[in-house]
Amino acid sequence: MFRRILVPLDGSEMAWRALEQARILGEKFGSEITMMHVVQPYNTIPSIDGSPLFIPRDIDDIQQTGKTLLEQAEGKMAGYPFPMETKIEFGYPAERILHISDDGNYGMIVIGHRGLSGIAEFLLGGVVSRVTQHAKVPVLVVK
Repeated sequence: MFRRILVPLDGSEMAWRALEQARILGEKFGSEITMMHVVQPYNTIPSIDGSPLFIPRDIDDIQQTGKTLLEQAEGKMAGYPFPMETKIEFGYPAERILHISDDGNYGMIVIGHRGLSGIAEFLLGGVVSRVTQHAKVPVLVVK
């Protein structure tokens, strides 16, 4: 049923809970699990008129943070009996999650209810909201 499960991770408590639920589902259905992290090469902050301002970030630092996060995820999945992989993507998280889901022939996305992106996500529209609205596969949102 869910041959491949995609789990976007950002290091938040909700993302770790999503990974736990993906593991439970994966063990039940014999699923391959892909844990992904999206590196956003800029911060967004609201301007006076409410439109976003994009502030460049140090790509090496945030890429290393993403690698460390995925290593932690692999540690949490130790002993998982089916195939697993990790991916680091660059860009806007919702767009990358949807693109990888479509291209990778995933059967489900398991995602945490709220991530670490704060006020910018509130103003720009949340990643989870966009993923649930536009995904072509079932999305399990974990609280």
